[in-house]
Amino acid sequence: MKKRVPVLEGIVQAFVALGALPCGALLMIYPNGTVLSMPLSMLKGSPFATFFWPGLILFSVIGIGHTAAAVISFRRHRFAGLAGAVMGLGLMIWIFVQASMIGGGHWLQYLYFALGTAEVSLAVLLLGYPRATVDKRGDVAKKLNSGECQ
Repeated sequence: MKKRVPVLEGIVQAFVALGALPCGALLMIYPNGTVLSMPLSMLKGSPFATFFWPGLILFSVIGIGHTAAAVISFRRHRFAGLAGAVMGLGLMIWIFVQASMIGGGHWLQYLYFALGTAEVSLAVLLLGYPRATVDKRGDVAKKLNSGECQ
């Protein structure tokens, strides 16, 4: 299982990147949002007049960030867990802020929040948590440290 975690992390990150890069680019190219069926009225109450800046953030932070994290994960780099945690939390924050500013309830928001949660969960495994806990007899620690429970 441990050998599959970086690959699963990379797959989640690549999937997020494949959604964020084209959508972010389209929002920058067509900041009125019509290409993605997003009316400007969605931005009412937000600090943005058009979708250009949200598109730039989506493309650069979420898209390029997840692309870099996916490469790191697929290469099993020692920073894969850290990159996964940062990008997963970043994705969850992005969705939370988005839902707060323009409203929530769209199925894609739930999907991407779940992907962020999965990304953080996989990152926790890559970082080596949870650590072994010791019971009164010490049996659990021995089994977890020796790899018998994996």
